[in-house]
Amino acid sequence: MKRFGRYVLNFALSLLFHWYWCIPAVILLVLHFIFGISIWWSVGAFALYVIGVRIYVRVIGWLIRMGNRDEPENKNVNPYSVGRKEKKEHDIR
Repeated sequence: MKRFGRYVLNFALSLLFHWYWCIPAVILLVLHFIFGISIWWSVGAFALYVIGVRIYVRVIGWLIRMGNRDEPENKNVNPYSVGRKEKKEHDIR
């Protein structure tokens, strides 16, 4: 539940920060009241805005999770540094 709450908060903030993505929906709503065009154009544009922001939030969250993964430790194949680890441990003692 805690993770879902964070997602909802991030989604709400993204809707707030990307408010300018809904400008076409607002323009279509104004045109509905002035010229009488169908309100469904405005509803569709607003739905595209919400879906677009949701996809944006999901992609950013996925990219963050990919960046936080632990990488496996690689074997040192550098011929000039072979045995350096043992020397460092010996020097410390």
